[in-house]
Amino acid sequence: MSRSFVVAVNPADLVTLEAAVTAGREAEEAWLKGAREREGIPGLRGRRLSRARERVRTERARLRESGKLAGTVDLVVTRAVRAELRSRGMDRDWDPLPVHAASAPGRPVGAGNNREGTDGEGRTLLTARVTVKLPDDLAERLVRGCYWTSAPAVKALWEWAERWGDGPIGKLKDAARSGAPAGLAMMAAAFAERAPADALRERDRLRAEIVTTGDVLRAAVRRAR
Repeated sequence: MSRSFVVAVNPADLVTLEAAVTAGREAEEAWLKGAREREGIPGLRGRRLSRARERVRTERARLRESGKLAGTVDLVVTRAVRAELRSRGMDRDWDPLPVHAASAPGRPVGAGNNREGTDGEGRTLLTARVTVKLPDDLAERLVRGCYWTSAPAVKALWEWAERWGDGPIGKLKDAARSGAPAGLAMMAAAFAERAPADALRERDRLRAEIVTTGDVLRAAVRRAR
């Protein structure tokens, strides 16, 4: 079984991924041709042919599982995700997600949209999309690893938000949602407590410690070769 993920990526990284898939497919086709010749498949018939084909299929499945053959997007990215998790120290068994987390899809608090994919003027660079199917065990390791790796920072960000709130902008949004008159909204914003510079730096530091599945998948796509 497998689980699908849709991830936003830089178009240039998608081009690199497609080139890796093409190279992997050609390598797999060359291996398959050689394996059939080694088994003597062109000259076999009947049961001997069936058994030879089965041996080839079994060996190809083993090589795909080990990452030595990778001729599809799913296989290339799966191999890269395993490598990325190892490089981050996340390739290990994790506790299951708490029930509330498992039933609440989406970004954790503090993980903004495309936070790693903007240019110097704030324009998004993640304009391409790729759909990837990962084996269930790897997908679960990815999801659990991101959750538990990010958990301390998420907890600290909730505490930060309780202390400092959303500041003047947050007050304006709250007033708009409640239908308060503009004058009262502006007054509430004017008197809202503002987080000092060191608190804002701490918030940015905590946000940087959050790891999402998209972060890992994008890094995997970039390392796909």
